[in-house]
Amino acid sequence: MENNKIVKILQEFWPRNKAKGLLAQSILANEIEENAFGKNGRDKFLPGCWLLAPKSLDFYKFRFSFFIHQAVINEKEIKSVNFEKFLGNLYRPFHAIAEFLNNAGIGVIYAIPFTKDGNLPYSEIGKRLFENIGWAFFSFENGNFIPKNPIEFFKKWEGDRGRPSYGGNWDKTITATMKKQDEKILIELLLNELFYVGFIKSILKKPLNDPYDVDSFLMSMSQRFIFPMEIKEKFAGENQHEKFFGIDAGRVMMLLRLCLPNDANAIYLIRELNEEGNFIDWKYITLSDIIMSSSWNLQAGGPGMGGQSTQTIRLPYDYFKKFDETAISDENLQIIGNMPKDVKNIAKIFGIGLSSKFHK
Repeated sequence: MENNKIVKILQEFWPRNKAKGLLAQSILANEIEENAFGKNGRDKFLPGCWLLAPKSLDFYKFRFSFFIHQAVINEKEIKSVNFEKFLGNLYRPFHAIAEFLNNAGIGVIYAIPFTKDGNLPYSEIGKRLFENIGWAFFSFENGNFIPKNPIEFFKKWEGDRGRPSYGGNWDKTITATMKKQDEKILIELLLNELFYVGFIKSILKKPLNDPYDVDSFLMSMSQRFIFPMEIKEKFAGENQHEKFFGIDAGRVMMLLRLCLPNDANAIYLIRELNEEGNFIDWKYITLSDIIMSSSWNLQAGGPGMGGQSTQTIRLPYDYFKKFDETAISDENLQIIGNMPKDVKNIAKIFGIGLSSKFHK
């Protein structure tokens, strides 16, 4: 078990708030493996991706998604990779997600980490040395995955003054709980961070504009409905007038950017805790419900991925639903899968309620 080594490294990479969110993501992954969301649950959740753009005035035109392979492989294997066979059963659903992102004007890169012996050099990583970890790129172009040289690819990204930022300051509960997570999941989290901190920021030193990520994708068995997911750990806020959850406004803008071109919906998932830190339940809200129920007055939030201050929106607590096997059933995903249609349905319901209360 390498859990202690991995968590020690992740403590260096992640600030406390980010660690809390990724802990929720890890716990969800464990529960999916344990069939907590039904026997088909494993087939409906797919890994998320980085959403990155070069540091340029028109960065918003050139966003790319980077999917990181969930294990490191041997350098010899990378030379003979047949991408479709390499992904196996994941190829078809991942191809659908790649088409989804391309339709939103987002480039798609699948990055595979490799080392000479197929093992991660934890001692070097702990010293912030990343030179012995290589990356193989496969770019989604015209429906196919084409091998790309990552160094040549990033030459088109302006600048060479990017620098990594590091974290720390975890509390004992986060550290202890993270160490209990499955080693495979911790390695996946570490590889994601090695790509961002180790390769882009430390090796290439590329500055980025507006760095974000998608935590996961939820997909119906038919692959007709694809939901980008944001996963967070929170406790509800409360004042004299309302009980609510606060969420990052930038996340909503990012989800809209992916979903609007696809007439798709997204899911914001919360691992709800009470103020003492005890787990209550998994709760979710759709992007269409966020649009229709959110407060329009933004409030100051914590630092985002880039260290900048964030703005949060308040969402009514009672609008969040229980996230369980029924929530991810194909029947429910079909009902909520089309965001414009769902927004129109909610607007009609609001209109009926308005008339009932005020126009009697």
